[in-house]
Amino acid sequence: MTRPYLLWLIWQNIDTRQRYHVGNLIYKDDLYIFQYENIKEHRGLKEALLNGYRPHLAFPNLNKVYISNKLFGPFMRRLPNSGRPDFNLLLSKFGLNESFLDMDLLRATGGRLATDSYEFVDPVYIEDDHFNFNFYVAGWRYHDGEENLDLLAEDTQVIFERETSNSYDSFAVMVKTMDQHLLGYVPAFYSEFMTDILDEGYAYSAKIAKIDFNAIPQLKVKIKVVGEVIKNENYNRAESDKLLPLQFI
Repeated sequence: MTRPYLLWLIWQNIDTRQRYHVGNLIYKDDLYIFQYENIKEHRGLKEALLNGYRPHLAFPNLNKVYISNKLFGPFMRRLPNSGRPDFNLLLSKFGLNESFLDMDLLRATGGRLATDSYEFVDPVYIEDDHFNFNFYVAGWRYHDGEENLDLLAEDTQVIFERETSNSYDSFAVMVKTMDQHLLGYVPAFYSEFMTDILDEGYAYSAKIAKIDFNAIPQLKVKIKVVGEVIKNENYNRAESDKLLPLQFI
């Protein structure tokens, strides 16, 4: 079975700056599927609703599975215009060629707009007894990353460490260099999953996948994580098993 192409829709509360995983965009068998994230307790839709979130105007029903044979209009408008003069340069920057899918471009750009606080990010993929995901270091501007940037490079190993005293996220996971400089954090919508990995002592590897010295702080350093999948009752919290309604599995 071909794995569906999946992106998480993230919403940020502009007052608190906290981010939540509120929805899932799936591309499978030439269909686009959108549904809200109703499983997560931590930094999912339920918590977002308690912290000011309201459903997207184009997707008002929190329990509906929306299906289309083309990318939904509100998401299509988030893609760069293919008619812009520098479009090919943009593709090259993101490592895409002319056969890219809309999902590829949405994934690469995050679909960010200045007019709202939505973005798309990679999911946690769990497959064949292993997991992997990528993320940009959160909180980069507030810690030791910038002053240590010249010491970092692609493939530089980093380590994760729980910060149990964090009042904003009880599952907070710090991203540190091997010599203990704090670069920032694993984004909160991944932190419960990564906390489970750390608490259970499962093996993982984390390294810098990309550095963009000219990017804004929240898009400056990207981390790639691979590791061993959870195989106990907590696996029910793993997002990959429950993202699609049964008729699409």
